[in-house]
Amino acid sequence: MMLFMKWFSGRQLSTGVLLIASLLLTVGRGLTLPFMTIYLSRQYSMSLKEIGFALTFALTAGVFFSLWFGILADKFDKKRYMLLAIAIFLGGFIAIPLVNNAVLVVIFYSVINCAYSVFATVLKGYFSDTLELHQKPKVFSLNYTFANIGWTVGPPIGTLAVLYSTNLPFWLSGLTAVIPFILIGRFVQRAPVNAPAETPDQVLSPRMMLKDRALFYFTLSSFLGSLVYGSFAACLSQYAIAIADSGLAEKVVGVVLPVNAFVVVVFQYLVGKRIRPDNIKKLMCCGTLFFVAGLAGFMLSGSNLLCWGISAAVFTVGELIYAPGEYMLVDNIAPAGLKASYFSAQQLGWLGGACNPLVTGLLLTWLAPPMLFFVLMAAIALAYLMVVKGISVKPAHPSDQTLPG
Repeated sequence: MMLFMKWFSGRQLSTGVLLIASLLLTVGRGLTLPFMTIYLSRQYSMSLKEIGFALTFALTAGVFFSLWFGILADKFDKKRYMLLAIAIFLGGFIAIPLVNNAVLVVIFYSVINCAYSVFATVLKGYFSDTLELHQKPKVFSLNYTFANIGWTVGPPIGTLAVLYSTNLPFWLSGLTAVIPFILIGRFVQRAPVNAPAETPDQVLSPRMMLKDRALFYFTLSSFLGSLVYGSFAACLSQYAIAIADSGLAEKVVGVVLPVNAFVVVVFQYLVGKRIRPDNIKKLMCCGTLFFVAGLAGFMLSGSNLLCWGISAAVFTVGELIYAPGEYMLVDNIAPAGLKASYFSAQQLGWLGGACNPLVTGLLLTWLAPPMLFFVLMAAIALAYLMVVKGISVKPAHPSDQTLPG
């Protein structure tokens, strides 16, 4: 408890407030995202195909637009940028219940996802600019823990709210943005704007970042990693339906999600704070092995729910390492003044999680169900290979921190 409270006092107050803001905004997203299908179906009588296209568009657009806005964040005061993102987040949730047009609802939801992605990216950039090197793994791990708490708390509250009104989850989501806006405006200190060095290879543009081979490898690793664990519950439910029926799928999801949430909330900080530049390569290897062991357990679990739970716990240990590890890898190669830009580029890696349901469906259609897990094992092994290749790349910028090869 003392270790936790120190982030909410003295010089660490800004960090603690931002962690609380991250938690509340994630609760806000969790309140509505699981129910967008119900909302679009009830309010606008959209077909499942139309809803799937609309939500995919909203989520994907949010990721791509946040890339550009994240790049711009390095030119401005990050505190004001976060406040602007929260204001847009709030405005989007207020607007959705007030409009009576499906196209506008999808557009506003895209804007909400963009605002959330921008806030998450600028938040990491703020931490990277203001924290000491030894503090970053701890704070990144705490932030990931708080985000998972938000995803754990949000959907149950949304389930209760939708019983009273279809629009109530949106009003509550907007309310979750009010407190972070006030707290950040009052308690978070401004971070100095670090201008990038004025050399030809440091021009602030996506093209420059795409030329950074280490960033390319780490983003590809993030894509492959999120393909494996970004939407793993949906993946497992599809697999359970393929080998049995929807009844088993419901039981499996009912076991693996609570286990995943428990392990992340309890152990994320304890594991993540130990990740350092000198041991990150070894720990990412350990994380890969845990992923592979968990996937093998899923493949062999059949209808045994105890095995599903144990496998989920093993699998989640890999997630505990990979999630903060990927942030640390990018933080260690991003030059001063381009931190938010680099984190924005890495955000593209989360498209892997968005692709998981489609890839899973295709694999289960074309191949025997167990082959799904062999493909995912290959994907996470390739993700680790990308980490190794990225670490071995010589620094693209003289000011970069270096990782041991």
